[in-house]
Formats: sequence, structure tokens, C-alpha cells
Amino acid sequence: MKFAALLAIILGSIAPVSGGEIAITSPDHARTFAYGEMIWRQLYLDPTSGVLTARITFSNLPYVSDDNRRSDESFVFRFPGVQVDRSNHALFASTRHGEQIAVARIQGSSTCGSVDLAAGAKIYLLKESGRVTAVLTATDRPRSGMRWIQMDDNWSLQNLLVNLFGRPRDSRG
Repeated sequence: MKFAALLAIILGSIAPVSGGEIAITSPDHARTFAYGEMIWRQLYLDPTSGVLTARITFSNLPYVSDDNRRSDESFVFRFPGVQVDRSNHALFASTRHGEQIAVARIQGSSTCGSVDLAAGAKIYLLKESGRVTAVLTATDRPRSGMRWIQMDDNWSLQNLLVNLFGRPRDSRG
């Protein structure tokens, strides 16, 4: 799993050498469907501890059939070490050199607003045989592409293409 986390960080947070970057691995882990998918996500500040937290729901939806009923599972992943700047409606993490990097922004009220990832931040959900590790990465420069990236050890062509290009849109409207 450490190799997968390192690979995700290297591939996903490539930044110019002069730029700062951080990676925070959640101390929380989950066990879910080995080849299920993330169907819902939410980033928020825990009201009791003030810790940046992600709530993620996984589903066996791709494999539902008459014999295999749908099942959804929600998990919480904390990202300790993120400081809240309520006056600027932002959340920051420090690099090894003490540089502050924005990881998220608070939209609306600082007490009940929603939290969105900053332009340079991404969350990787690394799944190894159903064991999930969440890693928050951020750079001091904006990054394009998907912000929530699920990577698993199912190296099928479909999973590789989804990780590279994202899930195709539903053509039914």
C-alpha cells in the first residue's frame, strides 16, 4: 500500500521544483467492496474537533444484479494538521519548511458553510483489495483535472482509462 500511496502522490502532485507541496495521509482506514466505486463525497470541518474531514460513500452499484443486491457503505477520513483561517474562509497545511499551502476553502458561513478543495488540492482514495487509505495532496499552484481520485489494485483497462480520463458522462440526460 505504501508503494501505491507513493505512486499516487508522485503522479498526482507533480509540481515545479520551486513550488511547495504537502501530502497528508488520513489515520483512518476503511474496508469496503474490492471493486466497488465511490458514489458520494463530502468535505467538512468536524464541528466538535475542528478537523478537516471527508465522508465518502462506496457502493457495489457496478455489480448489482438479481443475485447481488445494492449495498452502500459510508466512511469518515480525518486529515489532522490542517489549520483553519476563519477570517479568510480558508484551510491551510504547512510544508516541511513552514510554508502555508491552501488545501480547502469554506463557502458561506465559517460555522455552517460547505468546504471545497482548493485549486491546488486533490484527494486520492487508494484501495488495495478493499482496504481504503485517503491521502490529501496540495501544491501552491493550481492543478487541473479531477479533484477526487479513486485508485484501486484492479488494473483492468477500464479502471486505467477511468483513472486517466474520468468516468464517461451518462448519455441519457
